Amino acid sequence: ILVNGLCSHVLGQDALSMMAAVAYVDMLEGDTECHVRFRTPEDAQIVMKSHREKQIKNPWKLEVLTGDHEQRYWQKILVDRQAKLNQPREKKRGTEKLIAKAERIRLAKTQEASKHIHFSEDN
Repeated sequence: ILVNGLCSHVLGQDALSMMAAVAYVDMLEGDTECHVRFRTPEDAQIVMKSHREKQIKNPWKLEVLTGDHEQRYWQKILVDRQAKLNQPREKKRGTEKLIAKAERIRLAKTQEASKHIHFSEDN
C-alpha cells in the first residue's frame, strides 16, 4: 500500500498495525510518502476497507499498488538491495576490530539500561 500524508515511520506503523499485521514500512526520514507491506494481500484489503470507514481520523491517502506500479516498487526494492550490498565496507582487523566490537556491546548495554517502561490504561 502506498501511503501519502504520513508524518512518521512509527506513527504510521502503529496506526496501520491496529488494523492488520504490518510486515515492513519503507520510508525515508522526513518523507511524507511511504510504502507499507503487509503479510498477505488480504491484510492490505482489510486496511483499505477500514481506512475508508475511518478516513475522518487521519488525512492519509492510501492506494494499493497493482500492475505496473507494483512492478516498479519491487524493482526499486531490488535496486536498493543491490546498492546496499555493493557498498564498500571498511575492513577492520586485529585490535581495531575488538575495540569496535566492545564499543558496540557497551553502547547496547547502555541503551538497554536507559529504556523507560510505559504502562497503558488498557492493561
